[in-house]
Amino acid sequence: MLRRLGSDRALLALGVLVAASTAARFALSRGVDAPWIASDEHLYGLLGRSLVGGDGLTIVGGDVPFYSLLYPLFVGVPLVGDIASGVTVVQALQALVMSGTALPVFLWARPLAGGRLALLAAALTVLIPGLAYSGLLMSEALYYPVAVVATWALAGCLQSPTLARQGLLLTAIGLTLATRLQGVGLVATVVVALGLLAVAERSTAPFRRLLPTLAALGAGGAVWIVGRLATGGAGETLGAYSTLSETGEYSLADVASSVAWQAGAVALLTVGIPLVALGVLAWETLRGREQDSRVRALVVAALAYLVVTVVMVGAFASRFIDHITERQLLSVAPPVFVVFAVWLARGLPRPQPTTSIVAITVAASALLLPIERITTRAAAADALSTVPLEQLRRTVSDSTVEAIFAGTIATLLLLAVLLPRRAAPLLAGTLVCALAAGSVVASLELRDRSRIDREVIFGDGRVDWLDSSGGRDVAFLVTGDREWPSVWHHLFWNSSIERVVRLRSAESPGVVPQEVVTVRADGILLDDAGEALQATELAAPTTLRLSGEPLAALPQSSEQPGMTLWRAETPVRILQRITGLRPNGDLHGGESALIEVFACGPGELQLTLLGKQGLPTRIRLGGAVLAERAIVPEAIWRAAVPAPPGADGSGRCVYELETEGLVGSTRLEFVRAG
Repeated sequence: MLRRLGSDRALLALGVLVAASTAARFALSRGVDAPWIASDEHLYGLLGRSLVGGDGLTIVGGDVPFYSLLYPLFVGVPLVGDIASGVTVVQALQALVMSGTALPVFLWARPLAGGRLALLAAALTVLIPGLAYSGLLMSEALYYPVAVVATWALAGCLQSPTLARQGLLLTAIGLTLATRLQGVGLVATVVVALGLLAVAERSTAPFRRLLPTLAALGAGGAVWIVGRLATGGAGETLGAYSTLSETGEYSLADVASSVAWQAGAVALLTVGIPLVALGVLAWETLRGREQDSRVRALVVAALAYLVVTVVMVGAFASRFIDHITERQLLSVAPPVFVVFAVWLARGLPRPQPTTSIVAITVAASALLLPIERITTRAAAADALSTVPLEQLRRTVSDSTVEAIFAGTIATLLLLAVLLPRRAAPLLAGTLVCALAAGSVVASLELRDRSRIDREVIFGDGRVDWLDSSGGRDVAFLVTGDREWPSVWHHLFWNSSIERVVRLRSAESPGVVPQEVVTVRADGILLDDAGEALQATELAAPTTLRLSGEPLAALPQSSEQPGMTLWRAETPVRILQRITGLRPNGDLHGGESALIEVFACGPGELQLTLLGKQGLPTRIRLGGAVLAERAIVPEAIWRAAVPAPPGADGSGRCVYELETEGLVGSTRLEFVRAG
């Protein structure tokens, strides 16, 4: 009866933990302006809406390679209807799902470490900074619990490989693959774990016991490859990640360096101490000294999953990312926390010199991380555990950051090696405090940066300005005058966008289908077939004037020009384009702006310029100076320069505005005669 009471109390505490984590994560998410990470979040949201709407894996009517199935469905249902409310629902669901990972961790750890330490492992699972991704539309939110369950199922099969358990393992692996193609690493994890267990047991029996699983995985892999070959050729076997198969692009030295960085990322993710526990128990297991089959299964499953994931992520990052990618490593932490709980339950066994060697290895993996590379603003989105380091680096010198970082790592690992057993709660408390503090800092950073980026994209306008203005069947024109994530943000928030059109000179990364066009001298937009672009409504940056009627406008931001929704004349024609000005119309000394007039004919360029520094400002055409003035500060120069005498409406005129100092502008418009 007393034992049952203790169990009930542990389960009650687990429920409180999950509820508290869900509430806290959702509260922190409410300040995050999702979607933020382009194009990942927007892609999942758009695919989700498309799937739920019955259009399959498509964006603006075009097919998209396979990235995920379950996660787009997961976010797609709430996003049907009011998008802003749907994002809030997704954030609440993701806070619950990621926090719910504590449940399988607790159930995994309790038979091995007892209720209290199982609760510790569960608490560490929900405290890592990576749970801040619950506020974003990222597949990490679903992959985290699914991958942990798959690793738990693997440990169960290694310990007792019944057909039922092997069926559960195969189902779990299938779910991870449907959630994210990174789940293919679990296939390799099974093989590596069997190899480690064979070493520990000095027998090949583990492979024989899991022959049904190995056969099913082999058959499934063969079916997938044959299917992909039939539909897209050898290059499509990895779906959207088919570029990873281009082995000629990999450098062994770069891969090794990247793998070492990802190992250091795991040390940051787990605060290092649990890795010492894993290393110690893994050594004892591989030496054949571990008598508990459940612990053997846990250790080899956790170790195999960690090693395979680090190598796989490191190989991927070596070509595409120049910093650590902690978000793809999140799911390795919970199994390590279970091992940590078992280590504590056994009284911190620390055989020497094994413990010291493991601690030094963990320390080296962290200390060899290039601080200047892992603490950039770009790196923070992929590695939330580095956010405190990045913030510290903003306030003190690099040498001071490195000294603090090295001192902290050394102190933590010395605690793991030297702390008396009776002080074991101090180790647990240190991890809880470190992870909790990192989570708060990371969540607040996400909130601030997502708000700033939202303001950069939309200024003080509405994110759904096209839909709210009554836009229908809108073509979105990409010119390169705005940052490329703008395309994805607009697609996510405005379902009225039916197509994306891109000037050949502009860049627009991602898989969104695009019509590429060029601008003829008379301003007509032509596609690759030489056909003129047809569009009733077209959204374009305010750097362009189109032939037609403006319907709505998005104001400029501090860093990007605004946008205008046009009811365009058919075929679509650009009358004028301005490049080189700051979004507020300023032109800085030493810079120049171009005013490109299409179908240039009789008329004049009219300019209203504001003096700010009193230095000369010139207007050129074909290299010749048409007008020049040193505009007195706070004075206004209203200039008008004519079109060249030979302009007959068949070509372009390109005016150049240059200044030796700062000058403002409120009007740059070519007014045609008549």
